[in-house]
Amino acid sequence: MKFFAVTTTSVYSVTDERDDQGYPIVQKIAIKKGKNSKIPIGGRLKNGRLVGIQADGIVLYDEDHPRSGRLQKPKEVNTAFWGGGTSAIIALFLKEDKARVCLDSKNLKRCDPRWKVQTKEVLSLIKDDHPVFVFSHFDPITLETS
Repeated sequence: MKFFAVTTTSVYSVTDERDDQGYPIVQKIAIKKGKNSKIPIGGRLKNGRLVGIQADGIVLYDEDHPRSGRLQKPKEVNTAFWGGGTSAIIALFLKEDKARVCLDSKNLKRCDPRWKVQTKEVLSLIKDDHPVFVFSHFDPITLETS
């Protein structure tokens, strides 16, 4: 599965495919005009075998105490097991062109309600048993956990 995450500064291509080291591929493909970012275009998040998706951003991480039956969510794991991460999520998209339009929009907000439908569409495709993507169940508008 592949989707695109718009953060406060950038667009990332996020896929459950893995590189030669076994890390999922989360790569920056665009930076908002006039913004600075620690990760350059083409740069990738590193050091983690799971992709945590939460309102605060996307993070690569490993479980600190694996349990059978379910994967630990990022917030349940000691941050010492976190790898690279992004800034807060504005919205999630299935299509790159829609993500780029979002990034170029004005007055972006964390979990921006203008892209609620698109974000929910992506989240609905990520089931609780996905082997790579783990998300904290949150309403992309109110940020209330469920």
